[in-house]
Parts: sequence; C-alpha cells; structure tokens
Amino acid sequence: MKKVIAVSLVALTLAVAMGGVASAAIAPLPTGESGIPTGITTAEGFIQAMRVLTDWLFVILTVVAVIFIVLAGLQFITGGGDPAALSAARTKLIWAAVGILVALLARGLPAAIQNLVGV
Repeated sequence: MKKVIAVSLVALTLAVAMGGVASAAIAPLPTGESGIPTGITTAEGFIQAMRVLTDWLFVILTVVAVIFIVLAGLQFITGGGDPAALSAARTKLIWAAVGILVALLARGLPAAIQNLVGV
C-alpha cells in the first residue's frame, strides 16, 4: 500500500510539472474585453484553437500513459509469476501504448485539418 501511495505522489508531481511546462509553451488565444476568445471567427483561428486543445490533450494523455507504464512495471515486478497479475500488467501496458498512439494522432490533427481546409 505504501508503494502505491509513493508512486501516486511521484506521478502527481510529474503531472503538475508537465502541466506547467505545457501551459508555458502554449500561446494564448486572442481575447476580447469579455474574456471570450475572438480568434475563432476565421479558419486560422479555428486551427489555432485546435492546436491549443490538441496540445493539452497530448500532454494529458502522455502523462496518463506514463503513469500506466509505471504501474504496469510495478505490477510486473510484484506479480511474482502470478498469471492474473501478469495479464493485468500486460493489459495496462497495451492501454498505455494505445494512449500514446492517440496522443500522437491528436498532435497531428491540426495539420490534417489545415491541409483539408487549405489555409
């Protein structure tokens, strides 16, 4: 139980750090006096909004995938040859790979939309 708490605290610390890095790297959308984004009236504004959303999605999915990889590794180590534990760890590892794949696809979505729209 102590290992799970320690791993959770480390994962939470990494998630907070990744969120700070991502928010510093993402340029804010232009806003009017009301605080509502005004740059979404054009195709370029839409693509910029998609970039911001997919950047956040990329960071979130990457952090979750790393957490799943760490938990799967711990489960492989502590499984002790138990087939059920190894199967659960393998399933976590597969879902982490799926999460990374979805994150990479999300990263390429704005470029695909930009080519489709022709901006």
